[in-house]
Amino acid sequence: MMNTVHDVMDSDSEYELASESINHEEMDDIISKSIGADPISAASSSEYNQNVEGKKETDNSEDDEVMEEYSEEELVSIKTNSLQLKEEGNKLYKDGDHAGAVELYTKAIVLCRKQLNETRSILHANRAACYMVTSEYKNAENDCSVAIELNSTYLKAIIRRAQAREKLEKLSPALEDYKKALELNPYHGVANEAVRRLPKEIEVQQEKMKEECISKLKDLGNLVLKPFGLSTDNFNMVQDPNSGGYNIQFSQNKQN
Repeated sequence: MMNTVHDVMDSDSEYELASESINHEEMDDIISKSIGADPISAASSSEYNQNVEGKKETDNSEDDEVMEEYSEEELVSIKTNSLQLKEEGNKLYKDGDHAGAVELYTKAIVLCRKQLNETRSILHANRAACYMVTSEYKNAENDCSVAIELNSTYLKAIIRRAQAREKLEKLSPALEDYKKALELNPYHGVANEAVRRLPKEIEVQQEKMKEECISKLKDLGNLVLKPFGLSTDNFNMVQDPNSGGYNIQFSQNKQN
């Protein structure tokens, strides 16, 4: 049960521990290899099935894992091992060894089965906290998305994804996450502050993007007009006071 599996979000860290349709097993395998961890096959779980030892995973279909059945005893053993890795990861996180914590969380994630989604959700959120500290914001966003997919009301993961998206300058999606957080907890301080702040920042961001787009269009226009001895400065947009529309006026006397 969720209330018996605690993350460590009660610490004083800025990023305290705890979509998109995401292939969990593929992402875990990629991250595991990148940090030197030994990924566990999502389809076979060789630690608990000696009959398939050495078998290579042939595809990433989640249906394979859905069909896999485990006894209650096997699930308890898997969960116990996963939680042990999580606690070891929490200790490394608190000690500042974020790379080491990521490795342990990853091993716990790939060990967890689909039947243990609540535990898996917390592990992804904890790993995201590490990525926030190490400025790997895209990885943090991805992990939070998995956590939310597994538990749509996981407030800590929603807030953390919003923070990651802010760092990635995805301000509009971040605002939506903060709004969702307020639906779950109307008194959440971080979310309330962000919902008041972000609309103005989004407006500034959109205006900046519009100016950059216009500048690029002008550069392209100048490139086309240059062989004719013209530039975009030879053309002006003049608003019609009656219709409110715009007309393009040409002036031959503009200096290039």
